[in-house]
Order: sequence, then C-alpha cells, then structure tokens
Amino acid sequence: MQVGTDGPDPVEPGIDTIPQAAARSRAVFGDLDALVGGDIRLTFREYVDRARRVAGGLLGAGLVKGDRVAVWAPNSVDWAVTALGVHLSGCVLLPLNTRFTAREAAQMIVDADCRLVFTVGEFLGHRYQESLTALYAGAEAPAAPAPRIVRLDDTSMRTFLDSACSADDVAGAAAAVGPDDIATMLFTSGTTGRPKGAMLRHRALLHGYWRWSGLTGLTAGDRFLVSNPFFHAFGLKVGLLSALVQGATVHPVPVFDAEVVLDLIESERITYFPGPPTVFQSLMASPTLAGRDISSLRTSVVGATSIRGALIEDMYDVLGFERVHVPYGFTEATGLGTMTRAGDPRAVVAGTAGRPVPGLDMTLEREDGTPVGPGEEGEIVVRGQYVMAGYLDPATGRPVPVDPAVGLRSGDLGRWTPDGDLVVSGRIKDLVIVGGFNVYPAEVEAALCEHPAVASAAVIGMADERLGEVPVAFVVLGDLPGSDPGVAEGIRAWSRERLANFKVPRRIVVVDALPLNASGKVVKAMLKV
Repeated sequence: MQVGTDGPDPVEPGIDTIPQAAARSRAVFGDLDALVGGDIRLTFREYVDRARRVAGGLLGAGLVKGDRVAVWAPNSVDWAVTALGVHLSGCVLLPLNTRFTAREAAQMIVDADCRLVFTVGEFLGHRYQESLTALYAGAEAPAAPAPRIVRLDDTSMRTFLDSACSADDVAGAAAAVGPDDIATMLFTSGTTGRPKGAMLRHRALLHGYWRWSGLTGLTAGDRFLVSNPFFHAFGLKVGLLSALVQGATVHPVPVFDAEVVLDLIESERITYFPGPPTVFQSLMASPTLAGRDISSLRTSVVGATSIRGALIEDMYDVLGFERVHVPYGFTEATGLGTMTRAGDPRAVVAGTAGRPVPGLDMTLEREDGTPVGPGEEGEIVVRGQYVMAGYLDPATGRPVPVDPAVGLRSGDLGRWTPDGDLVVSGRIKDLVIVGGFNVYPAEVEAALCEHPAVASAAVIGMADERLGEVPVAFVVLGDLPGSDPGVAEGIRAWSRERLANFKVPRRIVVVDALPLNASGKVVKAMLKV
C-alpha cells in the first residue's frame, strides 16, 4: 500500500467546509483579484459577497440545506459566483455538462431531484432554457415536476436576487453546513448505461485540494487560466476550489482557442495553466507563438492517462514552464489519486502519474482483493478520507456508501515503479476517453438500441490524433437493409439529438452480427475498424 504523506497540512484548524474556507479567503485575501473575465474583475471580498447574495436568493426561493441546484452554463465569472453561492446556502451543487442534450440533462435533474437550474440562453448553438422547457412541455416529458430555471444572463437573475433573504439568514445557513455534508454531486457515465451521481463531502474536497494545490506550488497572487470546464472535476476543483483556498486569481475561458489563450497569457501575465495535452499541442502549433511573450508561465498540470515524453520536453523547453505535474485521479475519489512532484526528473513526469496525494491510501489488488507483488500489475484501489460518500440512490436521495473493507475500485490497472511512482497501464472497465471526457460504451449502446432500426450495438474506442480516442459503433440492424448508405448517417444524426457530441460515434459500422462468447457477451477485441 502507498500512502501520501508529503504536502501541506489542511488549511487551518476549524476550516472544514467550503463556507468556512470562503469566509477565511475573504478575510485573508480580501483585496486580491479572485475572478477576472472580460471587463469584470472581482476581489475575494466582492466574490464572496456576491456569492452570499446568490445564497440569499436560494434561501428566499424556499430552498433548504441539502436541496440540489444545477448549473448548466459555460465557464464564466457568474458560474463561479453562483457555484459558491450554492455552497454557502447549504445546498448541493450539481454541475451539468454544456454538451449535454436537454434529455441527458433532465435525466440527471430528475435523478437528483433538482429544484432549480441556473443556465444561460445560448452557447455554441445550444439553447439551454428553450430546449429544457420544450422537453418538459412535450410528449416525452419527465414524470417529475420541472425545476425553476434562472438565467444568469437576463432579468430572471435580477428577479431571483431581489427575493433574497437577509444576510443573517445566509450566515446561519453557512454556519449550519457540516464537514461531512454533501457539497457537490458529479454524475459519471455509468458502466450499466445510466449515469450515476458521485456525492462528494465538504471536508474531503476542501482538505484534498488544499493539499493537492499546495503540492503544485499554487499560491496567493498566481494568475490561473482555467479552460477546463467548470462542470468537470478538473475545472471545478483544481480550478475554482484550489484558487479559493490559495488566494489565486481565476481567469475563466469558456471555449479554448489557442490565439485567444495566448492573448490572455500575454495581457494578464498568466502563471498557472493546467489542461489536457491537446491544449498545449495547439499552443505550440500556433503560427504566432514565436512572437509572443509567454515568459510569465510557471506551472502546468497535464491531465491524461498517457502523455508523450516529447510533449513534456516541449512544455519545458518551448512553452517555458518551470514545473509540470502529471496527476491521476477519478471523480469517485474526489478527483484525487496521485501526482508527480516538483523536482521529479522529466522521465518520471513523462512516464508516471507520481505518488499518492497526502491523506490517500492506494493499493494495487488482484480481482480477489489481495495485494499484488512488487512490479506486478493490479487494479488501483483507494481508501480513506477522500472517497465519496457514495453513489446517489435516486429512490432515497441518499448515498449508497462504499464498503471500506472493499475500498473504491477504479477499474484502472497500474503498477508501482521501484521508486514508488504509479504507472497507469490500462483499464479493466469498458471506457473510451474522448479529449478528457469519459464515455462509457454501455451508455452509448443503450441510446443506439432505442433507434427503431437498431437490433443491437457495440461501441469501442478508435485512436484519434487530436482527441486521443473517439467512439465507433458496430450495429446490427433489424428490418432495414445495411446496404443503404443513408442508414448509418441516419443513426448518427438520431444519436446527436440524444447524446452529448463527444459521445456520438464518429463512425457507424453496420454488421450482420456481433461476435459473442459462450456466455452471450460481445467479444469487443474481435471488432476492428
């Protein structure tokens, strides 16, 4: 077993919830910039004060501790303020992927019994309020009542804030939040085809990301560019929560564009910039890079399961980063796991995911739960304070706890190097990672099989130079002839209406039959693109 022991202690005694951390940051970092986006600059004092108004609006709307509140919008200053306001009210934050269709979002809204949704009018051609309202008014409306919708970008937000309760009520709600209360619910694509809500506690999030960010050297005054979406654990926790506790300035970017990001690095003197490998590859491919002053860049965190050594070298030598960290983690462990450390040789940064984060117990186990020997491959299993409270049980609204004796089994395979660094070597679970987003084939297969022409389907990953992997579907048709060239594209078009774009199969391959084993399960190793 490996146990992380280095890194800073938790924030300070008595700071065990996000409301407590927000009050501390307001007092300690008050006049420092907290959020910068476009023409908006908020100090930490202004950030927390605005979030308290949002909390007052939630309480004034009749929401109480433990109620679920969704945010379905792109990265922005308003997103950050609203999310913190949800935490200060004692409600549970439910971030929704901006790429979701209204049908996908509604499934999570219903499962979480979500009372209110903050959103925007339109983003990248997706009309959130319009599509969600139409779904609830249509023939396929969810059985549950429609949530209240508040738009961050129109007068409904002003009306919402006008009904806010008193500052004393907000202070009381914040004080009532306990360390083991649920702060955030992040839905992960389910191996059985239905997304599951991972319920994450205040203390685990706060202590975990205080230590995590401390290991990377994030500090007050750092200028932190966040292009990872806030609806993702990486953008939400590595971005907003780490910056809140350390006093760093967050610059939210709603859509990554290499030239826009390079402009921002120059104009705002960005020092801290995490992201997936594709982001840094795009920066280095920019025709304007040679004429840019990006000398302010100091630290990066590169999230990926596999990183080319040449990319790490270029991040040091071409982009000029002084520190590059590579982490491994998963949502159910509060997004935490392992990370390389400052001073690690470049070969370690490029070839491993580092050592466990302080406070996390990690073992590599065989299928029967026994630990593997030195250098052997086993399933990555974690235990300890960062493990989620459990997956949401929609019937009760409560988490189904993880058995500490069994631990949280990741479905990923790894081995330890002689120096104690983790090498993530593969996956047990059926998973395709598309540009950093997890796609469970079972979910896509279930959606495809709802198509009237599809009798059965199997989805696998296909290598892609830009995104790492993309999903490809093999389908067996019912009555329609597979020779019709329009059938496959028709199925893709149909799936685009029901799945987020990163889940839509890049290709549909029509086959006469899927290869099955003796148990009747699809042998995906026999499916070839």
